[in-house]
Amino acid sequence: MEKDLPILGSIINFLLVAVIFLIVLGVTFKITLKNYNVKTSKIKFYGLFLGMDNRSILAFSMITLNYIFLIWCVATFDGLNIYYVFITLLFMLGSDIIIKDYKRIFIDLIYSMINMLAIFVTSMLYDYLVNTYTNIYLLIVLGLVVIFVFLYFTYITFKLLNNIVLKEENLKKKDYKKL
Repeated sequence: MEKDLPILGSIINFLLVAVIFLIVLGVTFKITLKNYNVKTSKIKFYGLFLGMDNRSILAFSMITLNYIFLIWCVATFDGLNIYYVFITLLFMLGSDIIIKDYKRIFIDLIYSMINMLAIFVTSMLYDYLVNTYTNIYLLIVLGLVVIFVFLYFTYITFKLLNNIVLKEENLKKKDYKKL
């Protein structure tokens, strides 16, 4: 139990970062959507949430929290542990269960394994760079790997969010197209 305290402390740090991020995001939306025009893309993005039911919004939120968590894991270079795997699986599989998209569970398990592998590789490269061999080329490689992992996480997140939107019945009636 004593060895798990630093991990639990870092999860609490993540929760604080996530709350701050969501507050900043909420304030940004509040300011940018204050003066909206019906014909602009701003209101179309905001209107996306108006057409969703509560289950879809909850699944959308879980995928977004998973994205924030994955970015946090890579940015802190804490490495990988069983708690982080459990949290990611909870978010990913929970969103599929909430919207009753049981066919996507297997592919989301594969995405989760790839996400965990990306966190593991980034952490191992960072540990090697810090503890064993410090080199400018390895630092550049680490930077490029981190950028690639961020872009990969962003791509997968938008793909999962798009799947949630496509599953929504109200948006199917409005002829929403797949990205």
